[in-house]
Amino acid sequence: MKGNRLVLGLDYGTTYTGVSYCETSDISVLEKHIAVVNNWPARHTLIGTEQWGSLIPTNVPRHMWTKLQLDSIQGGEAAKVIGEQEVAGYFSNRQPTDIIADFLCHVKNHLLDTLDQEYGRETWTTLPLTLVVTVPAVWSDAAKDRTLKAVKQAGFDNCSFPCMKRTVLVTEPEAAAIYTLKSLHGTAQDQQLEVGDGFIVCDMGGGTVDLISYRVGEVKPTVIEEATVGTGDQCGGSFIDRAFLRWLEHRLGAADFFELAGCRSEDLPRISLRPKLGRLVQDFNLEAKSGFSGSEPNFLRLPAPLSAIHDDAARGIVDGEIMIEPSDMIEMFEFPLRRTYELILDQIVRARRTVGLNLRYLFLVGGFSGSQYMYTKIKQFAEANNLKTIRPAYAWSAVVRGATAKGLEGDGRAPIRNRKCRRHYGTMAKGQVSWLLKKGQSLSSTETPHAKLQMSCYFWRHEIRKMDVDLQATDVDRAPNKKTKDVYQVATLSVDLRNVPEQHFKCGISKSGILYYTMGFEIGISATTSLEYTVSVGGIQYGSIAASYT
Repeated sequence: MKGNRLVLGLDYGTTYTGVSYCETSDISVLEKHIAVVNNWPARHTLIGTEQWGSLIPTNVPRHMWTKLQLDSIQGGEAAKVIGEQEVAGYFSNRQPTDIIADFLCHVKNHLLDTLDQEYGRETWTTLPLTLVVTVPAVWSDAAKDRTLKAVKQAGFDNCSFPCMKRTVLVTEPEAAAIYTLKSLHGTAQDQQLEVGDGFIVCDMGGGTVDLISYRVGEVKPTVIEEATVGTGDQCGGSFIDRAFLRWLEHRLGAADFFELAGCRSEDLPRISLRPKLGRLVQDFNLEAKSGFSGSEPNFLRLPAPLSAIHDDAARGIVDGEIMIEPSDMIEMFEFPLRRTYELILDQIVRARRTVGLNLRYLFLVGGFSGSQYMYTKIKQFAEANNLKTIRPAYAWSAVVRGATAKGLEGDGRAPIRNRKCRRHYGTMAKGQVSWLLKKGQSLSSTETPHAKLQMSCYFWRHEIRKMDVDLQATDVDRAPNKKTKDVYQVATLSVDLRNVPEQHFKCGISKSGILYYTMGFEIGISATTSLEYTVSVGGIQYGSIAASYT
């Protein structure tokens, strides 16, 4: 298998996690080789005491939405989940990064078993390996750093993967865009793509919906560039489950609902449900929510003792089943649909301000995009805004499949030519901020660094040649010139200059007659998916920079 290599994609999600892999030496047929792990353990295979993923019974309190806890404190549903977990004592001694690492360790072990069965350990462990990890486009730099720490802590390293060469971050919509474009390759839609055409990628998950717009920069092969800064919100498919619980209480009545749930719907915890109610929610997901197209009624079997209720036409109960009218389902979908409309419209407005872009398509990916009702309504909304909707095959796994496809960029190809800077970055002195990179600035994926910071340092003769530089940022569209509440510290850059040759230092004598050294150097900042740093002296890279994110 000389010349072959292995690429792994890891998409750690708010509600679902995906893993993909590809072993190949022929990049032209990559799409035919990408495999997605789908043989995850089910509850009947439970062995041991620690439960994870779908092995956890619905009535057992669980860590959930931990992904969102990697970023700054969230509002909305995420804040409620975090609050419940704190009350339960889940975070008394452990950080979210540690909990996520535990979960990903199980994912890693299952992946290792899968690779052993697929290729044989003696074979795959000899292949050069690239790991591609996805992150939301709207995430902070600290959240990206915590993701990488959790992945490494979980054992995605050279101990478990002996020939791992590199770990790459990619934004989820970028991965989805790469996969979607590849899925269109050779189709009539692919032939219609022209330079200047634009499209919005809408990644619809269980917890969040994230969007970003792209412009086609080249065709044959297709090369794209970001046209907008990514946006998103908490409005994914899991919000329909909460709406269902509110509807169920209203339809059953307070007394019967309390018999089932043990409390009012508004007081129901998110981290656990009573077994019977949990199973009913699962049935709702499988039988009603996933297949709803907009016009058909659905029937759910009520658990005992409610299954013994006499037929009650007013409540829609017949033979122990409760009927969900189409109008009821439409109301449950109302919030996620309305908020997704708002997010799409915001991207449309942003994208159409871009010079040289002809916005033509809306790409729908992610597990929630598999809802026929959501797809139909969003398609109608897109058409009303002169956009054609495309939902690729296997849209639910588009992000993780695209992550593996992203791993091929090591061969010199760069399907994403330019990215938009997510926020303003700069340094501060005496209350004044000097901005090095601007929000919305186009950044080449191949020409780096994107910003250069000229620095100078002073060291006594026996002093360790290290110094710290604070990197500032702001997320507002118009960056202030002075330190305000909107300006925050991203990271402290620890610059190590100990291996810089002596000839680059100049000697000086202090007023007290003590010898000291001075040197000028340059910090390079590359704002790709994550921030990367270099330090150079006289145009030659020396030393190293370690970033501590806040």
